[in-house]
Amino acid sequence: MRMGGAMLIGGGNNVGMNFITENAAVARKVLSLIKRNFNLKTEVMVSRGRRLKKSNSYMLRVVPAPNVSELLVTLGIMQGENFNASQDGGLLKKACCRRAYLRGAFLGGGSVNKPAGDYHLELVTGNNDFAKALVRIMKSFGLPARMTDRKNDYIVYLKEGNAITSFLNIIGAHQALLDFENVRVVKDMRNQVNRLVNCETANLQKTVN
Repeated sequence: MRMGGAMLIGGGNNVGMNFITENAAVARKVLSLIKRNFNLKTEVMVSRGRRLKKSNSYMLRVVPAPNVSELLVTLGIMQGENFNASQDGGLLKKACCRRAYLRGAFLGGGSVNKPAGDYHLELVTGNNDFAKALVRIMKSFGLPARMTDRKNDYIVYLKEGNAITSFLNIIGAHQALLDFENVRVVKDMRNQVNRLVNCETANLQKTVN
Protein backbone atom coordinates (compact mmCIF):
# COMPACT_ATOMS: atom_id res chain seq x y z
CA MET A 1 0.00 0.00 0.00
CA ARG A 2 2.79 2.45 0.90
CA MET A 3 4.71 1.61 -2.28
CA GLY A 4 1.97 1.71 -4.91
CA GLY A 5 -1.21 2.77 -3.18
CA ALA A 6 -3.36 5.78 -2.41
CA MET A 7 -6.19 6.46 0.02
CA LEU A 8 -9.65 7.50 -1.19
CA ILE A 9 -12.37 9.45 0.57
CA GLY A 10 -15.89 8.42 -0.41
CA GLY A 11 -19.42 9.32 0.64
CA GLY A 12 -19.93 9.81 4.36
CA ASN A 13 -16.16 10.38 4.72
CA ASN A 14 -15.61 6.64 4.37
CA VAL A 15 -12.08 5.62 3.42
CA GLY A 16 -11.06 3.40 0.49
CA MET A 17 -7.82 2.49 -1.28
CA ASN A 18 -6.31 2.24 -4.75
CA PHE A 19 -3.31 0.01 -5.40
CA ILE A 20 -1.55 0.11 -8.80
CA THR A 21 1.04 -2.33 -10.13
CA GLU A 22 2.35 -3.57 -13.49
CA ASN A 23 2.82 -7.06 -12.06
CA ALA A 24 -0.26 -9.27 -12.46
CA ALA A 25 1.00 -11.73 -9.83
CA VAL A 26 1.33 -8.93 -7.27
CA ALA A 27 -2.20 -7.72 -8.07
CA ARG A 28 -3.57 -11.24 -7.56
CA LYS A 29 -1.66 -11.62 -4.27
CA VAL A 30 -2.94 -8.33 -2.86
CA LEU A 31 -6.49 -9.19 -3.90
CA SER A 32 -6.33 -12.67 -2.33
CA LEU A 33 -4.92 -11.30 0.96
CA ILE A 34 -7.69 -8.71 1.23
CA LYS A 35 -10.42 -11.25 0.42
CA ARG A 36 -8.96 -13.84 2.80
CA ASN A 37 -8.61 -11.52 5.79
CA PHE A 38 -11.21 -8.76 5.34
CA ASN A 39 -14.81 -8.68 4.16
CA LEU A 40 -14.36 -5.76 1.77
CA LYS A 41 -15.76 -4.94 -1.65
CA THR A 42 -13.02 -4.76 -4.29
CA GLU A 43 -12.79 -3.85 -7.97
CA VAL A 44 -10.02 -4.65 -10.46
CA MET A 45 -9.30 -2.58 -13.57
CA VAL A 46 -6.70 -3.21 -16.27
CA SER A 47 -5.14 -0.45 -18.37
CA ARG A 48 -3.49 -1.96 -21.42
CA GLY A 49 -0.15 -0.53 -22.50
CA ARG A 50 -0.56 1.38 -25.76
CA ARG A 51 3.12 1.71 -26.58
CA LEU A 52 5.28 -1.11 -27.88
CA LYS A 53 6.51 -3.34 -25.02
CA LYS A 54 4.60 -1.18 -22.51
CA SER A 55 3.29 -3.34 -19.66
CA ASN A 56 -0.34 -3.48 -18.61
CA SER A 57 -1.24 -1.63 -15.43
CA TYR A 58 -3.50 -3.25 -12.84
CA MET A 59 -5.50 -1.12 -10.41
CA LEU A 60 -7.06 -2.79 -7.40
CA ARG A 61 -9.65 -0.62 -5.68
CA VAL A 62 -11.03 -1.20 -2.21
CA VAL A 63 -14.39 0.57 -2.36
CA PRO A 64 -14.82 3.21 0.39
CA ALA A 65 -16.74 1.72 3.33
CA PRO A 66 -16.85 2.09 7.14
CA ASN A 67 -14.86 -1.12 7.77
CA VAL A 68 -11.91 -0.20 5.48
CA SER A 69 -10.39 1.66 8.43
CA GLU A 70 -9.93 -1.74 10.13
CA LEU A 71 -7.65 -2.80 7.26
CA LEU A 72 -5.65 0.44 7.45
CA VAL A 73 -5.18 0.12 11.22
CA THR A 74 -4.09 -3.52 10.82
CA LEU A 75 -1.51 -2.46 8.22
CA GLY A 76 -0.23 0.29 10.51
CA ILE A 77 -1.19 2.95 7.97
CA MET A 78 -3.62 4.56 10.41
CA GLN A 79 -3.42 4.90 14.18
CA GLY A 80 -6.93 5.57 15.39
CA GLU A 81 -8.16 8.36 13.12
CA ASN A 82 -4.67 9.65 12.29
CA PHE A 83 -2.51 8.78 9.28
CA ASN A 84 0.84 7.16 10.15
CA ALA A 85 3.47 8.42 7.68
CA SER A 86 6.15 5.96 8.79
CA GLN A 87 5.67 2.32 9.82
CA ASP A 88 4.10 0.77 12.92
CA GLY A 89 6.97 -0.52 15.04
CA GLY A 90 4.62 -2.96 16.72
CA LEU A 91 4.30 -4.87 13.44
CA LEU A 92 8.06 -5.34 13.12
CA LYS A 93 9.28 -6.69 16.45
CA LYS A 94 9.99 -10.15 15.04
CA ALA A 95 12.54 -10.84 12.30
CA CYS A 96 9.98 -12.87 10.33
CA CYS A 97 7.66 -9.84 10.27
CA ARG A 98 10.46 -7.55 9.09
CA ARG A 99 11.29 -10.05 6.34
CA ALA A 100 7.65 -10.10 5.20
CA TYR A 101 7.55 -6.29 5.34
CA LEU A 102 10.59 -5.99 3.07
CA ARG A 103 9.11 -8.63 0.76
CA GLY A 104 5.94 -6.57 0.37
CA ALA A 105 7.93 -3.37 -0.18
CA PHE A 106 10.01 -5.04 -2.89
CA LEU A 107 6.95 -6.48 -4.64
CA GLY A 108 5.22 -3.10 -4.48
CA GLY A 109 8.07 -0.89 -5.67
CA GLY A 110 11.34 -2.77 -6.03
CA SER A 111 13.63 -3.74 -8.90
CA VAL A 112 17.07 -5.27 -9.54
CA ASN A 113 19.38 -4.40 -12.42
CA LYS A 114 20.63 -7.27 -14.55
CA PRO A 115 23.90 -8.30 -12.88
CA ALA A 116 25.61 -8.29 -16.30
CA GLY A 117 25.91 -4.53 -15.72
CA ASP A 118 26.35 -2.63 -12.46
CA TYR A 119 24.90 -4.23 -9.34
CA HIS A 120 21.89 -2.20 -8.19
CA LEU A 121 18.72 -3.01 -6.22
CA GLU A 122 16.25 -0.30 -5.29
CA LEU A 123 12.92 0.32 -3.56
CA VAL A 124 10.97 3.39 -4.70
CA THR A 125 8.45 5.27 -2.56
CA GLY A 126 6.97 8.75 -2.56
CA ASN A 127 7.19 9.01 1.24
CA ASN A 128 10.39 10.31 2.84
CA ASP A 129 9.61 8.96 6.34
CA PHE A 130 8.76 5.54 4.97
CA ALA A 131 11.99 5.44 2.94
CA LYS A 132 13.95 6.16 6.14
CA ALA A 133 12.02 3.37 7.87
CA LEU A 134 12.96 0.93 5.10
CA VAL A 135 16.63 1.87 5.53
CA ARG A 136 16.36 1.12 9.27
CA ILE A 137 14.69 -2.23 8.65
CA MET A 138 17.29 -3.26 6.07
CA LYS A 139 20.13 -2.20 8.37
CA SER A 140 18.61 -4.37 11.13
CA PHE A 141 19.62 -7.31 8.91
CA GLY A 142 23.12 -5.90 8.42
CA LEU A 143 22.43 -4.61 4.89
CA PRO A 144 24.34 -1.44 3.82
CA ALA A 145 21.19 0.34 2.61
CA ARG A 146 21.43 3.93 1.40
CA MET A 147 18.86 6.52 0.42
CA THR A 148 18.61 9.23 -2.23
CA ASP A 149 15.89 11.18 -4.03
CA ARG A 150 14.88 11.12 -7.68
CA LYS A 151 12.43 13.80 -8.82
CA ASN A 152 9.43 13.34 -6.50
CA ASP A 153 10.43 9.89 -5.24
CA TYR A 154 12.76 8.55 -2.56
CA ILE A 155 15.04 5.64 -3.43
CA VAL A 156 16.37 3.08 -0.96
CA TYR A 157 19.14 1.11 -2.66
CA LEU A 158 21.93 -1.46 -2.43
CA LYS A 159 24.97 -1.40 -4.73
CA GLU A 160 27.02 -4.43 -3.67
CA GLY A 161 26.48 -7.88 -5.19
CA ASN A 162 26.78 -9.65 -1.82
CA ALA A 163 24.29 -7.25 -0.22
CA ILE A 164 21.78 -7.84 -3.03
CA THR A 165 22.01 -11.64 -2.70
CA SER A 166 21.57 -11.29 1.08
CA PHE A 167 18.47 -9.12 0.55
CA LEU A 168 16.94 -11.60 -1.90
CA ASN A 169 17.59 -14.40 0.58
CA ILE A 170 16.05 -12.39 3.44
CA ILE A 171 12.79 -11.81 1.55
CA GLY A 172 12.61 -15.43 0.38
CA ALA A 173 13.17 -14.72 -3.33
CA HIS A 174 15.28 -17.86 -3.73
CA GLN A 175 14.75 -18.40 -7.47
CA ALA A 176 15.66 -14.77 -8.18
CA LEU A 177 18.71 -15.22 -5.96
CA LEU A 178 19.85 -18.28 -7.94
CA ASP A 179 19.31 -16.50 -11.26
CA PHE A 180 21.24 -13.46 -9.99
CA GLU A 181 24.12 -15.60 -8.73
CA ASN A 182 24.35 -17.57 -11.99
CA VAL A 183 24.73 -14.40 -14.05
CA ARG A 184 27.07 -12.97 -11.44
CA VAL A 185 29.38 -16.01 -11.63
CA VAL A 186 29.54 -15.76 -15.44
CA LYS A 187 30.28 -12.02 -15.18
CA ASP A 188 33.08 -12.60 -12.65
CA MET A 189 34.61 -15.33 -14.83
CA ARG A 190 34.58 -13.06 -17.88
CA ASN A 191 36.20 -10.26 -15.89
CA GLN A 192 38.88 -12.64 -14.64
CA VAL A 193 39.58 -13.90 -18.17
CA ASN A 194 39.79 -10.32 -19.45
CA ARG A 195 42.28 -9.42 -16.72
CA LEU A 196 44.44 -12.45 -17.59
CA VAL A 197 44.33 -11.62 -21.31
CA ASN A 198 45.25 -7.99 -20.63
CA CYS A 199 48.11 -9.10 -18.38
CA GLU A 200 49.45 -11.54 -20.99
CA THR A 201 49.14 -8.91 -23.72
CA ALA A 202 51.09 -6.41 -21.61
CA ASN A 203 53.82 -8.99 -20.92
CA LEU A 204 54.12 -9.83 -24.64
CA GLN A 205 54.43 -6.15 -25.52
CA LYS A 206 57.20 -5.75 -22.93
CA THR A 207 59.00 -8.79 -24.39
CA VAL A 208 58.75 -7.43 -27.95
CA ASN A 209 59.99 -4.00 -26.89
